[in-house]
Amino acid sequence: MDPTVGTPVTISGATSGANLSAGVQVWIFAGNYVNVSNIPVKSDGSFSKAYDTTGLPAATYYVFAQSPGPDGVFGVTMQSSGQYSGSVVNTQTGASIFTFTGTGSVQDAAAAAALSDAINKQGGDDVYTKLTFNLLPPAAAKSPDTQATPIAPGTAAPSATKSPLTLELTGIALIVGFLGAVMFTRK
Repeated sequence: MDPTVGTPVTISGATSGANLSAGVQVWIFAGNYVNVSNIPVKSDGSFSKAYDTTGLPAATYYVFAQSPGPDGVFGVTMQSSGQYSGSVVNTQTGASIFTFTGTGSVQDAAAAAALSDAINKQGGDDVYTKLTFNLLPPAAAKSPDTQATPIAPGTAAPSATKSPLTLELTGIALIVGFLGAVMFTRK
């Protein structure tokens, strides 16, 4: 089921083969909203963080879970220019790649494609997985058969060579993982 505005959404999963001390960088964005969080990874490779959706607009949200790979350095990150705004930058050069908000920004599917390209083109060893989910208005009827939609080849945001998993939504908390089994539920 897709979550409704005001319902907490939990992003969790597991990563392996990476430098766990750097954590996992989770990108969540839709329209003019972007939130990039660094989530600590436990010794077993698991991570989890709950996000408050109160006050967010009903929309399709894009989620990227990025692991820095064995070198422990994220190839791209967010340089904030406000609470929920900023630019994607190359961490090696400091160069701005694109902005999520403001003049000349890219949003939604175009931002998902640009972020995929940015991570893939930095020549690093970052790995990531991505998906979309719909945040529904509070009064919207929910269907038990609704699933999160992985961004797949041939869609508005093309799949990337470093996106190894298909993800699905099955119940109570939204869960994202890489390099292992993944399941989505809503709390």
